[in-house]
Amino acid sequence: MKRIFATIFAFVASAQLSLACTTIIVGKKATVDGSILVARNDDGPGITAVNFLYHPPRRDGYTLRSVMKNKFSYEMPSHLMGYTGSPRGSGSAYDESGFNDAGVGVSATETIVSNARTLSVDPYVKETGIVEEVIPTIILSQAKSAREGVELLGALVESHGSAEGFGVAFVDSNEAWYLENAGGHQWLAMRIPDDSYFVSANQSRLGEFDPDDHNFLSSPNLVGFAQTHGLYDRETEGPFSFRRAFGRDNEIDVRYNYPRVAQLQKWFTANAADQSVTANGFPTFRRPDHPVAVTDVQRALQDYFAGTPSDPYTSANPAATARPISVYRTYQSHVLQTRKGLPEGIANVEYLDLGMTALGIYLPFYQGAAIPESYRGVTGDSDDSSAFWQFRKVQLLAMQDFAHLAPIVRSRYDALALAIADKQLQFEEDYARVAKTDRVEADRMRDRFARGNVDAALAVSRELVNTLVTQLSLRTNQLYRFPGS
Repeated sequence: MKRIFATIFAFVASAQLSLACTTIIVGKKATVDGSILVARNDDGPGITAVNFLYHPPRRDGYTLRSVMKNKFSYEMPSHLMGYTGSPRGSGSAYDESGFNDAGVGVSATETIVSNARTLSVDPYVKETGIVEEVIPTIILSQAKSAREGVELLGALVESHGSAEGFGVAFVDSNEAWYLENAGGHQWLAMRIPDDSYFVSANQSRLGEFDPDDHNFLSSPNLVGFAQTHGLYDRETEGPFSFRRAFGRDNEIDVRYNYPRVAQLQKWFTANAADQSVTANGFPTFRRPDHPVAVTDVQRALQDYFAGTPSDPYTSANPAATARPISVYRTYQSHVLQTRKGLPEGIANVEYLDLGMTALGIYLPFYQGAAIPESYRGVTGDSDDSSAFWQFRKVQLLAMQDFAHLAPIVRSRYDALALAIADKQLQFEEDYARVAKTDRVEADRMRDRFARGNVDAALAVSRELVNTLVTQLSLRTNQLYRFPGS
C-alpha cells in the first residue's frame, strides 16, 4: 500500500511539474517610478520553444478552439484588437503574456489546483471548459481595461466552466488585478493594492474577501456556495478565505510551492524571513521595504536559493529538494510594465527573457515595436538562427558545470543588461522629443532600439557558446587523462 501511495504521489507531483509558474505583481505606489509591474516565470517541458509575435486586428469574428487540451470552443466577436503573445508555434496557443492595442496587459496563467472537497461538488469541466491555452487570446483581443478583462474571464468561467485551475494577472495604466478560479464555476479576483505587491507559486493565494468592496469581483454568491457545500463555516473559521475554502494545501505544496512564496516575500520585505515556511500563513499582499524597480523583479525571478543549502545548482546538493524559482524548464519569463506620463509609443514595455532566468537576459520590447525576425518561426528543433535556441544553447552548456560556468554567463549578460538600460534612458528622451513632431520617425527609432538590443544579445550569446564549449572541452580533457602518453 505504501508503494502504491508513493507512486500516486509521484504521479500527481509530476503532473503539476508539467505546467508550473511563479508570479509577481507590484502596485504603482510600491515601485520606484510609479509604474505597475506584472511578471511571471513560465515553466513547462524543457524542450518547449516559443515565438514572440504580434497578432494583427481582425475585422470578422471566428470560432476559437482549444488545439492542445480539450474540446473548448468560443465564438470570438467581430472587431478584435491586435496584441502581442508568446505562443508555442506560429498560432495563438498558450500566448502567455502580452499587450493589446488598448494597452491592456495579461499574464496567463499560473497553474493552481482546487482541493478535493471543492472538486467533489463543482468538478472541473474537463471536456469543454475553458483552458489556460486560450485565455490570453480571448482577453487580449477584446479587453479595453484590466477590470473588463477580469469580468470577461469570470463570465466565461461561469458560462463554459473551467477545465483546470488557473490564476491570471491583468494590468492597464491604472491598476492590476489577479483572478483565481475554483472548481468548475467559481472565481474571485482582487485588485492589487497600489502600495503593495503580490506573489504566487502554483497554489491559490487569494484570501479574505469583501463582496461589497469595489476592489473585489467574484462569481455570484461565492461565500454562500462555500457554506452550502460545507467548504466554509463562519462560526468555526471566522472571516471567509478563498484559498482556505477552495485551494489545495498538502505536502506537495509544502515542498513545491511554499519555498518560492517565502523566498519572494523575503526579497521585498526583510521581516518576511521570520515567517514559517511550513505553514500556509503567507499574507496575500505585503508592502515592500523599499520602492521596487524592474530589475528587482527580474532578479527575484532569477532566484535559486544561491548561497544557501537549498541551492540545487551550485553545490548539486541531493538534499536540496525545495523547488527554486528559476528552473531549466522555464521557457519564457516576462515583466510587463505600464507607465503614465509618457508618450503612448513608449508607455508600455514587456521585458522578455527566453529560457532559464538564472542564465538568461531580459530585453525590453515596447508595445507597438516591430518584433525582430529571430523571435519568430521558432520550432521545437534546435537551430542556428532563432533567438530562443541561441539563448537555450548557452543555458544548456552552462548547466553542465553550473558552479564554474554560470558566473561567466551572468557576468556577460549582466554587463550587457546595464549597457542596454543606459541606452534605454537616452532612447526614451529622444523618442519623446521626436514624437512631438514626427511620430513615424519616433516609431522607427523604437524599432531600431529593439533590433539593436536583440542583435547585441545574440552576439554575446554566440560568444558565450564558444567560451563555454572551450571550458567544457578543457574540463572533459582533464577528466579523461590516461597516463602513458
